[in-house]
Amino acid sequence: MNELLEKAIDKIRALPDAEQGAMAALILERFPDGQRKDTPPARPWLGPVVPLGMAPGDPATEISEGEDWEATPENAERICEHIKALVEASRVLEARRIVSAIPPGISTELDYWKRVLAEPVVRVTKPTTDGDPRKDMLWIEKNADKYKGKWVALKSGELLGNHESYMELHRTLKQAGKITGSFFFRVGK
Repeated sequence: MNELLEKAIDKIRALPDAEQGAMAALILERFPDGQRKDTPPARPWLGPVVPLGMAPGDPATEISEGEDWEATPENAERICEHIKALVEASRVLEARRIVSAIPPGISTELDYWKRVLAEPVVRVTKPTTDGDPRKDMLWIEKNADKYKGKWVALKSGELLGNHESYMELHRTLKQAGKITGSFFFRVGK
């Protein structure tokens, strides 16, 4: 078997199961016998398809065997360059796996990459208003023409105040103790 194809297979085995099948199919389509097909790619705007870690001269893949890649302050700059190259090569999942294994506090730049590449977190919370948003929307439908270009504050379909400046309306309601549960909306002109 061709050395290039063997390296590609090793890279595939390192991927999560869900990605292995798709990557193997892609490689077999483009490199059935270890050589690139001469057929144009199906999506020419993407350019030739090259397996992960196989692009010659790709800085994201040029990690020499036996190099010390331990996460230390001395290696932080080199690791950050590698992570940046992975991200620029659209290999975000691989970069995420690398930074997730690095403890915080090695360097500020590595900590930055840990924050940027962290798994997204979705939080489901209760609505921010204590009122009934359906009543607020009905009020807006009926009364928007009277308040064009202004901010209005509503709670359960009741107008709490209006002003051309959001900050002024917010301050007025806060001073009056009516800010909790209010819904702010800017009426278009």
